[in-house]
Amino acid sequence: MIFLVRHGERADNCEIEKKNIVNPSDPHLTPTGCTQALQAGSLIQQEIEAYSCVDIQSSPFLRCIMTAKIVASQINKQEVSLKTEICETLYPQFFSKNPLPELVINTDSTHTYFTGITLIDQQLDQNEIYPETLEKVTNRIMTYVQQLLKTIEPEQCVILVTHQRPLKTILELFNQKTDNVGYCKVISLRKGESTQIEKCELKIY
Repeated sequence: MIFLVRHGERADNCEIEKKNIVNPSDPHLTPTGCTQALQAGSLIQQEIEAYSCVDIQSSPFLRCIMTAKIVASQINKQEVSLKTEICETLYPQFFSKNPLPELVINTDSTHTYFTGITLIDQQLDQNEIYPETLEKVTNRIMTYVQQLLKTIEPEQCVILVTHQRPLKTILELFNQKTDNVGYCKVISLRKGESTQIEKCELKIY
């Protein structure tokens, strides 16, 4: 089973929280975003009771790490792996330069945002991805999810805490609506006899 969870509300969408942003390219969660993450974690907790092995992976962007930390607390996990494969879309129109080297986790890993959780750094070479096109982003996401489906065991569940684009990519594959992928939206893929993404059972929460 694979869960994909979008991060909670980001600070640059909240006037009160904007002044506390450490890196404009890497905003933190708002209090509302934290509440949304708690709700997502509670939902996932109810869905994973049958799985003996649960792993949490997160985009290295701060809003995702914070969301993953909250979800982890809900399901009694202490570790989160950081994966560039599920990071933000690195369009040049979004970022004038590669944002990955300057993310908060890569410049200040001892920040209080990261206390209480063990982060396992499995990021790719930071210069391998930027800049991206929609085609490259789609290929990155699909390749990684497909790889997971081929390797996870029946008793294993992987939770991917990511951004809006990965969820939209999966929903588009299944010809589902993509206009309601709000903060902390959750979808899941359950593989059957086939490990192909399109042959999985999609569930939208």
